[in-house]
Amino acid sequence: MNKILTDFKFLVENNSSPLLIFSHEGRVKYFNHSAELLAGIHLSHELFKLAIAYAPQSFGSRMVHLDLTYGMDSFYAITVLYENEDELCIYLYRKPRAYIPKDLSFDGYSSTDINLLLEANIELFKMKYNNKLTLFTDYSLPKLHMQQNSFSMLLRKLFAQYQGAKEIDITLKIKIGETIMIKNKKYPIIMLMVKSDRRERDSDGEIEKLTLQNYTTAYFQKESVILEIPCIVRD
Repeated sequence: MNKILTDFKFLVENNSSPLLIFSHEGRVKYFNHSAELLAGIHLSHELFKLAIAYAPQSFGSRMVHLDLTYGMDSFYAITVLYENEDELCIYLYRKPRAYIPKDLSFDGYSSTDINLLLEANIELFKMKYNNKLTLFTDYSLPKLHMQQNSFSMLLRKLFAQYQGAKEIDITLKIKIGETIMIKNKKYPIIMLMVKSDRRERDSDGEIEKLTLQNYTTAYFQKESVILEIPCIVRD
């Protein structure tokens, strides 16, 4: 058998899937680089309970498909592993961003002031919503190319989830430090967050389909939804 020179700990440290190792008491003993934001006291306690709930009945590993969101990270599955009574490990598998084909056609796209489009759809929503709604936005955002009708449909479906909310906060801004590659060119990412005290989640599947049609990524949480929108600015 060939001798392997690569340090396996190096591979684990730099894996894009977060890994946490807990003591039997729930204390975090180790986490890799991808798990830094998950290793805080609040989230690590929640993840330990999750690992306990889905641990295999005997030594070994168990993979389970779940829909999880923590902050700006969404996951589609976990693997829980243990080989002794003292430690319990959990891997989380990130959802990929919306796939954008290399040969993406801009047919049907038009130059759009996203602030105006957002405000127009908010006004439509407010015809049936009478509670407090606050919009925080960056009016310096450039015009971007998008399918206006399709994106408006997405916004209407999203806002409808908040019909019963007492108060809604909507934020639109550039996501600092991240870009997306489209046709060998980097574009910024615009983040739209809708948050309230409650939302109806029955239509999450429909919203996710609409986001994919718009090459947008959705992150669902109990009371909020975050959309990552490619800011396609064409010369």
